[in-house]
Amino acid sequence: MYFILVITLVIHLTVLDHIRIFGSKPDLMLIPVIFFGLFLGRGIGLEAGFAAGLAKDLFAIDFFGINASIFALIGYLAGVLGAMLSRESKKTQSLLAILFTIMSMILHFILVSVFLNRINVNFGEYLASSIIPTAVYTAILSIPIFAKLQDLFNIRSSEEYF
Repeated sequence: MYFILVITLVIHLTVLDHIRIFGSKPDLMLIPVIFFGLFLGRGIGLEAGFAAGLAKDLFAIDFFGINASIFALIGYLAGVLGAMLSRESKKTQSLLAILFTIMSMILHFILVSVFLNRINVNFGEYLASSIIPTAVYTAILSIPIFAKLQDLFNIRSSEEYF
């Protein structure tokens, strides 16, 4: 799990800075967190989320610990939902990637605005220019990444990509 998170962090910090769509890049660190929560349970999701968020916090310029808290919550919630949903479905995985990306970015916006007491962009602009493109981009990338991780962990899927 930690090896996958380190590889993901390196790709997130290097390659994805050069591959932007509509000015935004995907939240690649969130994809394995969602995967670990869905397929390995809420405890592993929580741990993976905390570790991924902590790693992201080391390279972030905002408040230390925000990403660790948000990602831990996302990993835990993915684990809770994994027990209730058809987690092998590519449609479910993509939808969860969109929803969890939106949730993490909204929580990040709220926490930063609370701690800073000022934000230079209103929420509507942030939603349209950053949250939606990032969520869609993350969901698109989650499809092949989830498939590769399922192969790696020998998790069989009865459904094709869509």
